[in-house]
Amino acid sequence: MTAQLKSSFHISLEKVPRIASMVVFVVGCIVLTGWQLDLPALTSILPGMATMKANSALAFILCAISLWLLQNRQTKRPARLLANACAAVVLLIAVLTLGEYLSNRDFGIDQLLFQDHATATGTSFPGRMSPTTALNFLLLSCALLLIDNRWSSWPNQSLALMASLSPA
Repeated sequence: MTAQLKSSFHISLEKVPRIASMVVFVVGCIVLTGWQLDLPALTSILPGMATMKANSALAFILCAISLWLLQNRQTKRPARLLANACAAVVLLIAVLTLGEYLSNRDFGIDQLLFQDHATATGTSFPGRMSPTTALNFLLLSCALLLIDNRWSSWPNQSLALMASLSPA
């Protein structure tokens, strides 16, 4: 490969996190709007699919903000702190949700934003994201928190890859 081709390929790859963060942010906002306006068509990514829970939409938005802010190594410290705070909130949501499943208790986080009805979703846990979704948010939030790891990028890349390969 020529140096010019390598350079253009590298520039194209640098756009992936920016585009991904914008798409995820918009989808999360659309879903939260659907919950706010009580429009079920907006709370499901595809017709006939299960609804995305409000906590999931919020976690997607926070992950998108974190990724957006962390994609450049020259990002200033206050922006990095905000990015890490967003990732930490996602980690907290994921850990609490997994804790609810493991302890068979309701910590009250599932319907903080919007009320979901068990009969409408066919679940015994209204408003709660699935355990797989919570595990994926756990992996993604840890990956985002590890982006600043100056020694190696393999830990955050491995966590993100595990989340992307997880069956949804």
